[in-house]
Amino acid sequence: MFGPHWWSVALAVGTAIALLMMTRTVHPPAGSNPVIIYPLQPDWGFLLMPMLLGAVVLVLVTLIYNNTTHAGRYPKYW
Repeated sequence: MFGPHWWSVALAVGTAIALLMMTRTVHPPAGSNPVIIYPLQPDWGFLLMPMLLGAVVLVLVTLIYNNTTHAGRYPKYW
């Protein structure tokens, strides 16, 4: 929206961290996303693919680890 300027990157990082703090979901690496994305200005496929793939892999690894190391099964239902 504002282009790859230093002030727009700072605004994006500040906004991201403020929203994370308001929702109590602070995750410091999330602040680096605007720093990486703004200067590169990739298409939506770049944003969707790493994030979607990362989320799916994270859930699958968690399910496998949890179900092989704990007596209870997760999820109980879908």
